[in-house]
Amino acid sequence: MLPILKKECMLFESENMTKSEIMQKMVDVFDREGYLTDKELFYHDVAMREELFSTCIGFGIGIPHGKSDAVKEAGICTAKLEQEVVWNEETGDKVDMILMIAVRNKNDSNLHLQILSKLSRLLMHEDFREKLKNCNHEELYHTLIENLEV
Repeated sequence: MLPILKKECMLFESENMTKSEIMQKMVDVFDREGYLTDKELFYHDVAMREELFSTCIGFGIGIPHGKSDAVKEAGICTAKLEQEVVWNEETGDKVDMILMIAVRNKNDSNLHLQILSKLSRLLMHEDFREKLKNCNHEELYHTLIENLEV
């Protein structure tokens, strides 16, 4: 069984990317680290979810997620971007912090809701958001591990 968060699933990106490029890169990390059985299907499921309603929650943060048959193990992949990316074409909202959640379609019926709920409560606090955005790789990992016990 894989942990929900691994250091290898934390990206710090300096190059300018589109929303779809960063999402694909995060899906590739999930796949490389053993969380997926089918990365194309998972990307499709996350992209379809994103089309229904943008996962930009404000404050420069996006939480793309998907329940998918392509997920072997639940996980979180993070990306801190040096350059903001447009996350919602309609509103022009941009993000520079992304927390992608992968959950199996079956057997984890409410795990994604538990993770989303926990993240949402934490992200309501400015000090937590600032800590996420201003910390280094090691600090980000420990901050999330300490706060995301689900």
